Amino acid sequence: MFRKITAAALSFFMVTLVCGCSLTERDIIETTHKSDIPPRMLFLGDSIAAGYGLDGYTSSDNYNCNSYSNILKERYTAEFGDKIKHEMQNFAVSGDTSDDLLELIDSGKLDSALANSDAVVVSIGGNDMLHIMFDLFKDLGIESKTSFDLDSIDLLGAAASLITMDSEIDKALEQYEINLKEISAKLNERSDGTIYIQTLYNPLETFDNISVVVEFSDEKIDRFNEIIKNNAGEGYTVIDVAAEFEGKCDKLTRIGSMDIHPNEEGHKVISDCVDASFRATGFTYTTSEYGKPYLTLSSILLISGGICAMLLVVMIIIPKMFKNNGLTDKKKKSEK
Repeated sequence: MFRKITAAALSFFMVTLVCGCSLTERDIIETTHKSDIPPRMLFLGDSIAAGYGLDGYTSSDNYNCNSYSNILKERYTAEFGDKIKHEMQNFAVSGDTSDDLLELIDSGKLDSALANSDAVVVSIGGNDMLHIMFDLFKDLGIESKTSFDLDSIDLLGAAASLITMDSEIDKALEQYEINLKEISAKLNERSDGTIYIQTLYNPLETFDNISVVVEFSDEKIDRFNEIIKNNAGEGYTVIDVAAEFEGKCDKLTRIGSMDIHPNEEGHKVISDCVDASFRATGFTYTTSEYGKPYLTLSSILLISGGICAMLLVVMIIIPKMFKNNGLTDKKKKSEK
């Protein structure tokens, strides 16, 4: 009997210990880290942001060319290393105007991406007015910077055309300002990340042999950039790409072949502009990991019960059994 009781008690104690160990818990500990760069970034806008004209670019894929968004993606992935997984999304669409971007925002297609972005970078507005200026070049028969004969161009006619399109561009700029404010407000409604708006360089600055064109384009693009800077306020941060391109558009764009878009070197310059703005802002990110295991209250009570059961066996039941055995032995002796 003694052996059976002891074995049962020991079995109960062992089961208690095993069950108790299985009832441990581990809290999830969240740690906030400071970072110079955004863990998750989103690029929106037009062909400049999309990487138009670069090797690997297609209208349906913004991720396989050496655009500034992809340059930063590669750079930041290496910088974060194993700390976290860096994320980049690019919804820019070649040819889009500020009206198009507003429509895309209102569609709800960006809501998830905006909600999960730490930085939202926007290049928009060039298509609102540059196409108007380029109509002049078409009318003059200029197909490349180097292929036209200046003597054959009707400069008086060009000046007259500029006067005609002056009011058209001014209307475009007025509408752009309205759209920009709305874009800023709607992006801030949908994202807790920092919003960035890029200024626009003047690709026509290189046509210095047609001074009337350069002066006109300078005036309009300067006003365009003033609209961006004057409306920044608390809504967005300005990335001044125009300042970095000034006087260098012949080297940083493909304007020589009448393509206003940045070349590979131009995208590197823009990536540095965006990077500098990011680092001036600063970001945070949170990591989660399990803490050390600990016993829950129920497991502590269960283990305590097992220990009490063992103590009961040792202190009460076993002595009582020995006492009963002693009485039995005395009884047997007296009977003899």
